[in-house]
Amino acid sequence: MNQPTPLSTQYVIYYRVSTKRQGDSGLGLDAQRAYVEHFYQGCPILAQFTDVQSGKNVLNRPELMKALALCHQQRATLVVAKIDRLSRNTEQALAIYRKLKGRLESCDIPNLDKFTLTLFMAIADRERELIGIRTKGALVEKVKRFGQWRTGSEAFASGQAARLGHTTIKAQAAENHHSRPASAMIKELRQQGYSWSEIARQLNTGGFKTPKGGSYQAVQVQRLYQRIL
Repeated sequence: MNQPTPLSTQYVIYYRVSTKRQGDSGLGLDAQRAYVEHFYQGCPILAQFTDVQSGKNVLNRPELMKALALCHQQRATLVVAKIDRLSRNTEQALAIYRKLKGRLESCDIPNLDKFTLTLFMAIADRERELIGIRTKGALVEKVKRFGQWRTGSEAFASGQAARLGHTTIKAQAAENHHSRPASAMIKELRQQGYSWSEIARQLNTGGFKTPKGGSYQAVQVQRLYQRIL
């Protein structure tokens, strides 16, 4: 579990959605709020900021600039629901981490430090490239098959899907927040040639926990890796 720093610490929450449509409907934003509410309930929160901007350039996000300024003034800790909401660019994320002097927490990365931030940002950076490739390919295929994009369902249009999604995410947060970040690290370390035992040791050192809250063993690492193949 991602452990917030002591209660004497004050927090500034930052949310980001990629499009105006997401900002208006709450899609994406509700999910981020669910994670933050789960992990930071009862914690002293100074302010919350939301940008409706892409993640390409942090300098184009006025609300993030306000959040960083407040953190600097109050020596507060910046909190994001997922690290890719801060940035998908490794260099930009590390620059923010240095600017905050390490006062950065993300619900999807337990015990965030420079090592885990660098690793996860590299993964997010690569995912940004892959999303572009997949989106372009999917659009071409859908146009070939259907002639145009299919319209959204009634539940999507009415906002019911967003509300149901928020409820589901909140209910599953405690279960999934362990496996998802651990899976990303396992995949990355395995590609670098680490053994199952070595990966388990890295996870435990980094503060990662199994879905039941225990420490990782080599066999659990291997099973989790096989699930994400």
